[in-house]
Amino acid sequence: MGSDTTIEALALEGFDRAPEVIHVPAPEPAAGEVLVRVHAASVNAFDSFVAMGMAKAFMPYEFPAVIGQDVAGVVEAVGDGVEAFRNGDRVFGTIGSKGVVHDGTFAELATPLAPALALTPAAVDDGQGGSLGVAGTTAMSAVDAIDPSRGTTVLIVGATGGVGTFAIQLAAARGASVIATIKPGDEEVVTGLGAAETVDYSNDVIEAVRERHPDGIDSVIDLVNRDPGAFGALAGLVHTGGRAVSALGGAGEATQTDGIDVRNIGSDPSHLGMLASMIEEGKLSVAIKRTYALSDAAIALTDFANQHTVGKLVITMPGV
Repeated sequence: MGSDTTIEALALEGFDRAPEVIHVPAPEPAAGEVLVRVHAASVNAFDSFVAMGMAKAFMPYEFPAVIGQDVAGVVEAVGDGVEAFRNGDRVFGTIGSKGVVHDGTFAELATPLAPALALTPAAVDDGQGGSLGVAGTTAMSAVDAIDPSRGTTVLIVGATGGVGTFAIQLAAARGASVIATIKPGDEEVVTGLGAAETVDYSNDVIEAVRERHPDGIDSVIDLVNRDPGAFGALAGLVHTGGRAVSALGGAGEATQTDGIDVRNIGSDPSHLGMLASMIEEGKLSVAIKRTYALSDAAIALTDFANQHTVGKLVITMPGV
């Protein structure tokens, strides 16, 4: 592509500006990167965080900074050293950890790091693939960390979000009895995904769980709390020898508290292939709440931040 070629993307042009769909220079794949014609992407909490300029505390921004992490699309070129993918391959995953806010996936073209991608099976559509990157792999990391077995009881806090809707299914598939925190009206959605119990998160979740399970539960997956105190209170529901994990750093530096194993978890692209296989086999579904055109990507971010959303919000590109 010529240096004057541009594409449409949802981008932030400064900390004093709201993100909007603008023309930005078309990216070229550097060594270790893959140029992907984006078909679909989905919104994650980190995207809202980036859009508000809040990631500047730990990551530099290079403007225009394109928003978005998840991606599904078709390979158009590969950078030096990339051998796993060829032009025309369908792929899905995330942009990868580049250490700077500049490259994103809410765009017609993106340049993910090759290790952050996997081949998309024929049975997995782009909306599904574009929803798995961050949320799906984080959910699998969480469930792997608590390692539930048949008959164990797992409380999932934040069960109706993107990560939570995957975590319910993954834990239930291992035979766990899942307690899902919900807003009233969401009961059928989470029980349809495999939850055995629900708890209204507008009330006292800890009191409700303790009343139902006075001897304690086996594990907690906390997808909501950054505060170590709030995470610790949830971990207090777990009996000695159980496990509690946080997707937002709530465990801090601790590995154990009061006889309970605790840890932080995050997304891991090594899970992508397994997640796609589970969709192929009908063992996992993607709860897509709403789909937006790229032109409405800023609205998708606003809806994500301001509305109660069960599952994923997906953004599709022009012509797809």
